[in-house]
Amino acid sequence: MSDDTPTCLQANRGDCEGAVEYRMPLSGTGHAFPRCDRHWAQRLDEQERITRKYGGASAPRDFDPAYAGERWDEDD
Repeated sequence: MSDDTPTCLQANRGDCEGAVEYRMPLSGTGHAFPRCDRHWAQRLDEQERITRKYGGASAPRDFDPAYAGERWDEDD
């Protein structure tokens, strides 16, 4: 293994499987992180969960505008 080979971001968990590659960023950071095939699939599943919960036109059930004075949309 050469020094140029990326190490999975979650390698410390000991359950990596498949090729480790820099994967496209799914968050607003714009930074790609190296993940193995297994952890990339898990990250995609997590992103799908986040999008289902927060990506809709209406606020999720547990959204509390009083928590930090935030609003879900600009019309409120």
